[in-house]
Amino acid sequence: MRRLIVGCLAAAMLAGGGIYFVGQQLRSCGLLDVWLRRSGCIAAYEFSNLFDGRSLNNPAMAFEGESDRLALAMTETQPATAAGVIPQRYTLLEVSAESGMILRRTPLGDFEEGRLNGAILLSWNGRHAVMAVPQPGKAAATEQVAATLRLMPLTSGDSGWEKPFDDIPTSRSGFGQFDPDNQRFRLFTRAWTIGGEKIDRGQVNWNKALGSSDMPVNMPDGTTAVVRANQGVIEIVQADGRRSSHDLGIAKQQISTNWLLLSPDGRRLSLILRPVEADGILQVWDMRTGQRLINAAVPRLATEAAWSADGRRLAVRRDGREGSGYALFAIGD
Repeated sequence: MRRLIVGCLAAAMLAGGGIYFVGQQLRSCGLLDVWLRRSGCIAAYEFSNLFDGRSLNNPAMAFEGESDRLALAMTETQPATAAGVIPQRYTLLEVSAESGMILRRTPLGDFEEGRLNGAILLSWNGRHAVMAVPQPGKAAATEQVAATLRLMPLTSGDSGWEKPFDDIPTSRSGFGQFDPDNQRFRLFTRAWTIGGEKIDRGQVNWNKALGSSDMPVNMPDGTTAVVRANQGVIEIVQADGRRSSHDLGIAKQQISTNWLLLSPDGRRLSLILRPVEADGILQVWDMRTGQRLINAAVPRLATEAAWSADGRRLAVRRDGREGSGYALFAIGD
């Protein structure tokens, strides 16, 4: 019996390229195994009853500091009620990126049968999560909801805090953003420092490491990249003004949307292309040389991505059949 089990595992390793443990379940990279050795995919996981929070901010995932831990802001669901309504709540999921093992689950509020009024933000460096946790039955006004604003450390050595937040507008989604320095954030109609000081929203700048459509991504050294989907190219402008244009390798009329994210050191750019009626395409580009390092079709690819602190791991979100998850890629030098 033992020989049979070992033989089956060995055959699966050869056929699929890799098998990984998720809790007590044995899972493989699934469809991504096709591209495992060519694309750098090293793991892919899916979590049932957990979906990407499209009403949440971007990014909704981040590596926690310099660790292997990955934080994901998710929407957790329960079975539909007799009326066909699916109860939901926001949940912060922390997992081991390579093993997929769930290390901590932090729910935000109770399950609701309708519009979710809370919010979760993740800092770009993965050191903090900000949560606006609604207080059921404590509406401040007809169009507002009372909540508790909580800053939670995701890495050791940082402290957290809580403050009342009495006027979340029910007519708006929980949009917010950390600034590029990870020292300030804005949420709904207000803004704070990570120390808890209330500031003017104008003091929180849009993170220039992120871009979509024809919005460029910029680094402090002057390096810029922009994807012109209508022309099917990526343009890179170096700090000294040198420009280069590179073919995306996909017909321009097939691209519906695209999403860009720079690695923390600015050396690499991840690019998610959403072709019309086809699997999403993940590309990684070297910003210095203009070389394309990864070009892989990824089934059910979403727009969120997260770089590890050292720029050697890239996680991308995937929409699953019964939930949501991610795929993890190793990026070589």
